[in-house]
Amino acid sequence: MKLSEILKKDNNNIDLFRVIAACMVIYGHAYALSPQLGKSDFVARLLPPDYSGSLAVKIFFFLSGLVVTNSLMNKGDLVHFAVSRLFRIWPALIVSSLITAFILGPLLTSLSITDYLSRAEVYSYTWNITTMTPQFSLPGLFTNNPYPNVVNGSLWTIPYEVFAYVMLFGLYATGLLNSKKLSILLFGMILIEPFLSSKILYPWLVTNPPAELLSPCFAFGAIMALHRDDIDIKISHCLGFAVLYYLFIGTVYAPYFAYACIFLSLLYISSCKSVLRLKPKADISYGVYLWGFPVQQIVASHFKDYGVHFNQIATLIIALIFGYLSWHLCEKRFIRYGSALSSFIKKGKIPSIAIPGNRDLGV
Repeated sequence: MKLSEILKKDNNNIDLFRVIAACMVIYGHAYALSPQLGKSDFVARLLPPDYSGSLAVKIFFFLSGLVVTNSLMNKGDLVHFAVSRLFRIWPALIVSSLITAFILGPLLTSLSITDYLSRAEVYSYTWNITTMTPQFSLPGLFTNNPYPNVVNGSLWTIPYEVFAYVMLFGLYATGLLNSKKLSILLFGMILIEPFLSSKILYPWLVTNPPAELLSPCFAFGAIMALHRDDIDIKISHCLGFAVLYYLFIGTVYAPYFAYACIFLSLLYISSCKSVLRLKPKADISYGVYLWGFPVQQIVASHFKDYGVHFNQIATLIIALIFGYLSWHLCEKRFIRYGSALSSFIKKGKIPSIAIPGNRDLGV
């Protein structure tokens, strides 16, 4: 099937795979947050040096690059793109950080409430997260956990995702994405970047090596969206990349073959009729991602002797509920407001605001 057909409305179940990826992050983090002798992550055994959480983040970036670029190319509207990204990312992020700092913090801190609320870190927490310089600790929280002092370690990826959106905006605005040759050349540069000792495109990535492969994953999704009319998604392609991975396993570029196999497999599976029947009614993946880590730390703190599987199961149940609440109480509403604001900016008048259907609620 042509990728352009898969990317049409209701022809895929990408939302389901985003939820699965968010759950994989929880599964993978549990081995560090509630370590148990003899228990290990199966992805880490199959695809070293990755683990479930790391692979899940790469899946997120691939799907974001694919879906967001496809949406931008369909609409051709930079105002809608910028406003929709703003209202998709920041409201739920700000709300989760405020609840963490001012509700969970006073309840969970080992300090007195007065002492806790007198610390500057409490008030800088939301500001730093909002300005894309994540702060990972709050006074007296999780100090005795196996993975101590970190409140929400998952937030480190969000600035990289925002940077990818900003770069996509710039490339589209300059018209560079209109040239297939230039887009392929840029994609090649992004693929090579992680192997260079001196960074060209992202010199600041040198401070965070685990992030080096996120840009290629986002770019892979973006380049596929740009060439969607020319790309067929076949199971043979997935098998071919799997063979190449095993032939070149141990080389520095072998992970690219593995990721290509996984990403194309997800697209192939997402378009299967049996999978389409499982479409979630709400896009809860972002909420699950935002709340998974702090919930895991709470579980690890209060159920230290229950083991890694208890942490995984308990956290998944709670995070899925939080993700559902985040979508319905916050994310869906602000996506609607963002759509109204972009219409106001473009038309110069305040439009009527109607809650869109799930398929129209932003990507």
